[in-house]
Amino acid sequence: MELPRKRRMVGSESFRCFTGCRQGPGGSTKSEVSGKIYGPQSKLFLSCDLTGSTAFKQRPKNGDGAPPWQKVFLQFYREFPQQLFAQRKDYGCSIDFELWKAVGDELIFTCDVSAETDICDAVSVWVRTLSAYKEDNLQHEGQSGLGVKGGVFLGTFPGPDHESTIPRSPDSESSGRDVVVLNREALLTADREVEKYIFDFFGPSIDTGFRVLSRCSSRYLTLSVEVALALALMDRTPWGSGGPGGEYTFPNLLLLESMELKGVWGGRSYPIFALDLEADDPVNAATKKFLPSTATQDDIKQLCEACYDSSGWPFRMYLPESKLGRFGEVPTDPLADYLDRAPDPAEGGEEMAPDFQNPVEVPEDKLPTRPTG
Repeated sequence: MELPRKRRMVGSESFRCFTGCRQGPGGSTKSEVSGKIYGPQSKLFLSCDLTGSTAFKQRPKNGDGAPPWQKVFLQFYREFPQQLFAQRKDYGCSIDFELWKAVGDELIFTCDVSAETDICDAVSVWVRTLSAYKEDNLQHEGQSGLGVKGGVFLGTFPGPDHESTIPRSPDSESSGRDVVVLNREALLTADREVEKYIFDFFGPSIDTGFRVLSRCSSRYLTLSVEVALALALMDRTPWGSGGPGGEYTFPNLLLLESMELKGVWGGRSYPIFALDLEADDPVNAATKKFLPSTATQDDIKQLCEACYDSSGWPFRMYLPESKLGRFGEVPTDPLADYLDRAPDPAEGGEEMAPDFQNPVEVPEDKLPTRPTG
């Protein structure tokens, strides 16, 4: 699959951009230590998952000199990020990717986006990385049967999605203060105390995003509606196939399926879009002529816009540097009013949680017993 190549200088030689404290879009600030934005922001979540991994781990040892399966997966955890860095540099964009979490054989990265072009660049780099990792890293003796698959979705903070802080030790907090207040204070800590808290994301976009990821395969990189909308918009503008430069064209963007996703959009059918990563395969290209689909890029754009503009659509994009002058509405914090009214025990307010430094004693005869026999 041929993707556009951007000729821009790489902004930094690391995945995270450690800059000085400065004002960001919507009045947000960047910490000198963490480099994270505490304010209105849309983020992409990009997944790479190894395929065939369960069978690979259970293959019999046959004395062929193949490395132990543990080494292969340890290589994945190090070599895929290195491949991502190399592809970003070769592509020539300044987007900073940061590892969010590892879930078994899956790595999920995030990156901040402020314009449709950021989304296009990040997706293009991601597709190149999946392909390069498969060809350069997995095609070694003893690693046959392994492949990669992935997907991309978008979340917007502080609303409708939000950040959370989870104490690493259950006895690290004894205060009875409101958990919303405690969460906000931990988020705003200049150095983000990673030894004390796990920082995470939650919200409707995250829930839906994981459902979209579950539909991916080695051939189809699945996309949430917001990501597909950004790609389709750029494809149909002077920056894409509609202009002389043609910097952003995604001819292999398609509607993979439309299905009800549990708990999503009130039970309405959710369109799952994808990039066909194997569209250039001769058999796939020949088969396509027999398929009934007649959807065009304009049709995809109209479907995405119809969803995004529909009543009750629970997801938003915030792109303050939009090339099209859209998606500039600053997301509001749904907890702002609550925080203004939240009682503070230090000022005489009611405690919202028990004080674990002063536990209530329970008589021994009231304690639960373990059944015998």
